[in-house]
Amino acid sequence: MKYQDTAKRNRHYRCLEYDHDQPGDLSLAACGMEKCDPGADSGIYVRDCYHLHAVRSGTGILYAGEKTFYPHAGQLFLLKHNEKCQYIADKKNPWDYCWVTYNGAEAKRISEETGFTDGVYCLDSDAEPDRFYELVSRMHQYPEMNRISGLRRKGILMEFLALALEATESSCPDRSRFYEYSEDIYVSRAVDFIHYNYATITVSDVVNFIGFNRSYFATVFRKKIGVSPQEYIRQYRLNKSCELLSDTGLPIQEVAARAGYQNQMSFARMFKKVFGVTPTEYRIKNSGSS
Repeated sequence: MKYQDTAKRNRHYRCLEYDHDQPGDLSLAACGMEKCDPGADSGIYVRDCYHLHAVRSGTGILYAGEKTFYPHAGQLFLLKHNEKCQYIADKKNPWDYCWVTYNGAEAKRISEETGFTDGVYCLDSDAEPDRFYELVSRMHQYPEMNRISGLRRKGILMEFLALALEATESSCPDRSRFYEYSEDIYVSRAVDFIHYNYATITVSDVVNFIGFNRSYFATVFRKKIGVSPQEYIRQYRLNKSCELLSDTGLPIQEVAARAGYQNQMSFARMFKKVFGVTPTEYRIKNSGSS
């Protein structure tokens, strides 16, 4: 990987640039920030990689995809791989922006997930532009061409792209179509998460783990499993308590705690409601068969 600190176009220009043909799913090819000179013109040419800009102030013109855009403060704009483009800073109010340049097998998919689908080159951002600047500044703290600095820069690149994905969510209401897995897989992962963490979690924890809207997740879960997530967690906790009552000599209070009930009386009431007997009665009936 070849490193160079690109020659400054003006005193407000800072850029780190590396090889643009690095192998892997996602690589950082460049990152920088610039207060453009009035009327600064990129020229017309085909770009390699993906160049994602976050505009802090100013405006200008972007010609891309045979369309014209006017990216301004609070927006993101993208120059796409293998596409001809030109961008020109406004003569009176030129851009102040930062950017990351990335490539790899996942670069196109990530760009599209962010909202830069065919014909889309400019999107509104809900994030403060300074948050993007802070990430680029952190990348510049690790310019060295070595494995450690490379991993740090890549980690910050992931933060930058995650922030962009989050910041454009309101501009992309149909983002659910970019979910990577089928509903069956998401529900299966949710069930596994419950099984591993049943004693300490709530439905909100499961929803946060999966990353769905809560009502959408509940609908999908009920469709696939037949009960709500809350009911599934309750049933699983009680089933685990039955195993503990039959297979161990733990005190009832400890069984309740391990099953996710901090109050022994609440546990006993729920247990009897579901199984028709108290925990102690269940243990007497079932421990002899083990």
